[in-house]
Amino acid sequence: MTMRNLYVMALHVVVSAVLAAVTALAVFVGIQAALTEGRAATLQTYIRVRAEREQSLFEQARIYIEAAEQAFLRRLDRLDPDQLAGEFDRIYPDFGDGTRRSAPSVFEGEVLPGGDYVFGVGAFLADAGTMTADERHRYLTAFHTVRSVGEAHLNQFSSLYYFTPDRRVVIFAPNRPDRLEFYRITAPADFQLQADEDPRLFSLDTNPDSAMQCTRLSRFVYSDGGERSATACRKPLRVDGTLMGAFGTSIDMTGHLAQTLETPPAGGINMMFDREGAVIARGAAAPEGGLVNPVVIMSLLQDDPRPRGIVTVPGGDHLIAFGRIPGPDWYFVSVVPMADIQATAQHRAAVIFAIVMACSLSFAALRGVLRRLRPVRRLVRMKERPGGPGNQKQVRLAGHGTFFER
Repeated sequence: MTMRNLYVMALHVVVSAVLAAVTALAVFVGIQAALTEGRAATLQTYIRVRAEREQSLFEQARIYIEAAEQAFLRRLDRLDPDQLAGEFDRIYPDFGDGTRRSAPSVFEGEVLPGGDYVFGVGAFLADAGTMTADERHRYLTAFHTVRSVGEAHLNQFSSLYYFTPDRRVVIFAPNRPDRLEFYRITAPADFQLQADEDPRLFSLDTNPDSAMQCTRLSRFVYSDGGERSATACRKPLRVDGTLMGAFGTSIDMTGHLAQTLETPPAGGINMMFDREGAVIARGAAAPEGGLVNPVVIMSLLQDDPRPRGIVTVPGGDHLIAFGRIPGPDWYFVSVVPMADIQATAQHRAAVIFAIVMACSLSFAALRGVLRRLRPVRRLVRMKERPGGPGNQKQVRLAGHGTFFER
């Protein structure tokens, strides 16, 4: 085999490899883009359904609290504070330490003078000696509101309460394990009922629209241990600019957050972040998917103005689907690895590379074999001559027959 033949063979191999590589790269890019687009579309549908599911609980809480507000305002204009002064003392007797607390009978159950039945109510009213007539009127109105509206929605929400920033609260929660004894009996007179998030709730600077807000997850005030499990959703009530207090409900999130982690996208993981970016619930990482650093996730989401959407982790290894949950200002997040898509695209591109490479080399080899066959070689040589058969002249000389002049 001559050097020229080796050169030609090497050239064919290089050309075939370049052609196969370009084709395989185009196939890889196309397949990866198509599969990524399909997965993103699936995730968009998934995150919309799941975000709406997560939001529905807080939307129901908002409707519940607004129903209590309307009931409160209806009663506030119709209850005569002078006629009900005795009822206030009966429902909120002096506890002897500067506070008024609910009478035991309104939690245990009693029939009111008008014939109505009340149960499950507890109250803690700090600095009772400084209460104005308007404040007493409001808390008597709140008593009738929380017991009636709370009972009507007891199958949906376990509590309803009314409170003001001055360490006073009345609660309907008949099924709570502590029977509200903390507020009714054991809480000290100087108990700081106000939570650290109350200023954010009541301030016109941080909540100018008096919207419902939910607290960070925390333990119930009567529980000394256990994991964070509850959030309190509260909404301030203002009438002609005057703050009347706030209605709210506490929601046990332990079971709800456990359900949140269920049925993630294939190979993915579901997570829940609070408004500060802390992880409040997280499923087990899929073995093949790994886990993206939560700090990286929130760095991508906190500046994204969309209510929900899809973002790609730098490097393209994961897709992140997210949905914002108004009220608690939480993020529901699904993290899905892209390794399987990349592997699929790489496999198909490798197959295409092999096919194109094989076809190109086979064509080159076949062309070389055909060129070496005698009839084909003769025909090729004739075609390659400057004056091929079609360009020859036929000349006849006398006595010499016919010959071809080149």
